[in-house]
Amino acid sequence: MKKRWKFLFIVLLVIAGVFSFIYSNPLRRSEEHIYNRLLREIPRGTPLPDVKKYIEARGWKVDYIDENSGFINRRREPGTLVGEKSIRTSLGDYQDIPFEANVTVFWGFDKDSRLIDIWVWKTWDGL
Repeated sequence: MKKRWKFLFIVLLVIAGVFSFIYSNPLRRSEEHIYNRLLREIPRGTPLPDVKKYIEARGWKVDYIDENSGFINRRREPGTLVGEKSIRTSLGDYQDIPFEANVTVFWGFDKDSRLIDIWVWKTWDGL
């Protein structure tokens, strides 16, 4: 009987460890949480080159840098244009059940290449 309880305890401990590992991924946090965290680390007014260095230092993928246009923030409809320059960055993917999720961040800059705002956008793709 003791062996059975010990085995059950170990199984539950392993399951708890797996769930803790999976849900410790910061990409699983809400868009709002990621938004707030990024703006704490890279505040408004940060120059575009410094934002680019921050992105690259974390190994995130810069999808593109647009020197001629901001981004359309679709947090609320209708979308609004943010800035005069922008960067689109993929923070990465994670497997959700049953879909794969991607986290993308758009960074908007004014004419002087200073950060104005960001938009964190999560999308899910089916299998």
